[in-house]
Amino acid sequence: MSTLHFGVLDVAYVEEGRSTTTGDVATILEEKYGVMQMFIDLHEDEIGELLAHRMAGLINNVANDRPVPMGDVDFPKVDAQFRDYLDKGEWEKQTGMPTAAALAGKSKRKKSGKYDGPRPSFVDTGLYQKSFKTWISK
Repeated sequence: MSTLHFGVLDVAYVEEGRSTTTGDVATILEEKYGVMQMFIDLHEDEIGELLAHRMAGLINNVANDRPVPMGDVDFPKVDAQFRDYLDKGEWEKQTGMPTAAALAGKSKRKKSGKYDGPRPSFVDTGLYQKSFKTWISK
């Protein structure tokens, strides 16, 4: 049986004296805020269409004697949609509760350490956002 996964590539954050990974952050954010679950809930129909389109393409490759992935199958368009969901601040629009760091404009991407105003939640360093992955495993 195949399993659909929504998760992150486990990458270490570079911080002095800490050993946090994107997997650690994803677990915390999911337990505390349900970030990925809300993405799935809000975009279920579009995700379904993207998955179906990708699978149809793979079936077409098999039918036309073209190569197909031998292991897990990934879904880059779903990954891009998740990144857009974070950039557009959809989580906070639904909950009405941006994170304190987002409201304060804190950002490790900026040399000054913050934006002039608020920023979307969950995009501080961008690593969690960039490492998001959707895949099917056997």
